[in-house]
Amino acid sequence: GLRMYSEVDGHVSLVDNRVFVSDTYEVHADVDTSTVDIEYEGNVIIKGNAITGFSVKARGDIAVNGVVEGAYIEAGGQIILKRGMQGMNKGILKANGNIVTKFLENAEVIAGGYVSTESILHSKVSAKGDIIVGGRRGFVTGGEIRSGTMISVKTAGSQMGTSTLLEVGIDPKVLEEA
Repeated sequence: GLRMYSEVDGHVSLVDNRVFVSDTYEVHADVDTSTVDIEYEGNVIIKGNAITGFSVKARGDIAVNGVVEGAYIEAGGQIILKRGMQGMNKGILKANGNIVTKFLENAEVIAGGYVSTESILHSKVSAKGDIIVGGRRGFVTGGEIRSGTMISVKTAGSQMGTSTLLEVGIDPKVLEEA
């Protein structure tokens, strides 16, 4: 007959005979058929990979320790990929905040803040803030890169004749609405 109320949305667990409500949901494996799609009010931490065809949506931040394939990842906060994204022309990263990753390949990326990565290959990347392609490699090959403020890159384009578009100065959201 007892009722308990929490000040945060999240999942409930019993820790040392105490009820604990965490606003961070941890996935200890891959996001695949064992977990199916994830939709969560708080933060999500994925210890494995995000497999093609699955989606992760969180009101808070999303962190992925493995690789993101052709999955759909959407965060109300920021997205941090410890490795990177091989999007297979299906994968989408969408964050109201910043996106930080090692690499982006064949993916669509939309950030309300900045994007920081070491390489971008054949991807469509748009950010309201800066797009910083640094690290050892620091290259952009193919695709469309749009930033509202600045694009910093070591090497843009390739000798193979791959079309690489860089645009700066217009908020990509405003450009799409026009």
